[in-house]
Amino acid sequence: MAFLSTIHQPETLLKTLQYLPSSKAQLRQDLFVLSCLGFKTGGFFVEFGATNGLDLSNTYLLEKEFNWTGILAEPARCWHGPLRENRSASIETNCVWRDSTSSLLFNEVRSAEYSTVSTYSGTDSHVEIRRIGREYQVETISLMDLLEKHNAPEVIDYLSIDTEGSEFEILEAFDFSKYKFRVITCEHNYTPMREKILELLSAKGYSRVFQEITYFDDWYILNDM
Repeated sequence: MAFLSTIHQPETLLKTLQYLPSSKAQLRQDLFVLSCLGFKTGGFFVEFGATNGLDLSNTYLLEKEFNWTGILAEPARCWHGPLRENRSASIETNCVWRDSTSSLLFNEVRSAEYSTVSTYSGTDSHVEIRRIGREYQVETISLMDLLEKHNAPEVIDYLSIDTEGSEFEILEAFDFSKYKFRVITCEHNYTPMREKILELLSAKGYSRVFQEITYFDDWYILNDM
């Protein structure tokens, strides 16, 4: 975790403040990633669900200001047009899931950022928001197949996961021996899956950091990078 020490250096703090007005991420995840990686240019990210790629985006700043490339996955149909307009990264509209052979019922709600696989509509504190929505079938793609399809490098700088409930299912099915992520941020919304994700990622060589300030998100860094 040596690179995490760069966060506390004065020049890193100054640069973080410099880019604070440009941050789009809800909890400044984009600035956390940049701080950990020395404000790297030309990095590679994977983000799902990406919504419109702009509002509350964890990767917009990385792409637009630091010339990162990557993959944006978003199954909600209402976001597909805006996502293509707002971003230049590769876009995947199938639903990231534990496998690539399923067809799932997806619940798209009026506050579309809370849309999710219907099975998970009632698993967190946003259940009331999801009571009224339109449901439709979505085809799935596993995280492994997503990375292979879009020619991701074996070492990926940043993985951002926000699927409103299915995060553990996706990660549990992934072969961490094939790809490494230097930084991971994963939404948990205080569900029981939070501890399962922690146990899984800890066993795969990741450490959770700054949990006292990350609220409904958890942030992880790879121990040996």
